[in-house]
Amino acid sequence: MSRPKVPFTILTGFLGAGKTTALNRILAAAGRRRIAVLVNELGRIAIDGKLILSKGGDILELAGGCVCCKVDTKNDLWDGIADVIERSRPDHVVLETTGIAEPGAILDGFRYLPAEQQHLVEPVGIIAVVEAEAGPRVLREREEAREQILCADRLLLSKLDVATAEQARALHARLDTLNPNAERASFPPGESASQGLISWILERKQTRAPRPHSHNHSGGQLVAVSFSDPAPLLENRLMQLIEGFGAQLYRVKGFVNIAGEQRRGFLELAGDRVTLSYGEDWSHGDARESELVLIGDALDEAALRRQLWACRAG
Repeated sequence: MSRPKVPFTILTGFLGAGKTTALNRILAAAGRRRIAVLVNELGRIAIDGKLILSKGGDILELAGGCVCCKVDTKNDLWDGIADVIERSRPDHVVLETTGIAEPGAILDGFRYLPAEQQHLVEPVGIIAVVEAEAGPRVLREREEAREQILCADRLLLSKLDVATAEQARALHARLDTLNPNAERASFPPGESASQGLISWILERKQTRAPRPHSHNHSGGQLVAVSFSDPAPLLENRLMQLIEGFGAQLYRVKGFVNIAGEQRRGFLELAGDRVTLSYGEDWSHGDARESELVLIGDALDEAALRRQLWACRAG
């Protein structure tokens, strides 16, 4: 007798919308559900340490029977899904896309699968995370963000706690125009809301046929710049530099070595908010080195590196 198809959900959303935060809440509340999480880069997902049991090859084993594995959505997504189903027998598969992914194009690839792979998995939903604070601006500027909303059957609103009432109203007005039929939901902190979130995320919905896409994106070309430097950086100067880019920068994330500070810094730009927080002391065995990824509109990589080097304390 053939096995039932494993439901497959796409979790999408623009850079900094809060996909990984939502995913962490899902895994923490999974209970006895066996969830397979697929990501483009395993290092991107900030899975809580208490959820990690062991790591072997491309599979990260998580508490509660969940697993996480690394896939390339352009080349081996469906092979990766088939592989993780065969190896781990999950109850549900969730793909967290990159921030500029086109979920419709991903789902369109399902039509070209061999019959034996189509019998393994069933697409049951596309959920787009959209943040309330910067969402109206991002949806105005970036076609990638609009495409994600247009493809979704559900919209997960994030950062309502930091958005103003005006920003929230503007977001709803934009969503009314783009996809008024998609259900909108938000889940505040707390165990009860987290349980509601996982039930909602894993709910089966009828996915729609992907829309034709021209690939003529509005806005400039998004550029990702990686920066690493062992020299300590000046906190004030670094923050001024990042904030000075304004709307040109869409995402910044990474560890920073701040002059005069023994703790490891974590710098993040998500939406319109730049934060610098501090964690544990630098380990004696680890090199004190800043490691950042910056994604923005038509960034000049050479100029950005020069400006970051100018933040050195010595």
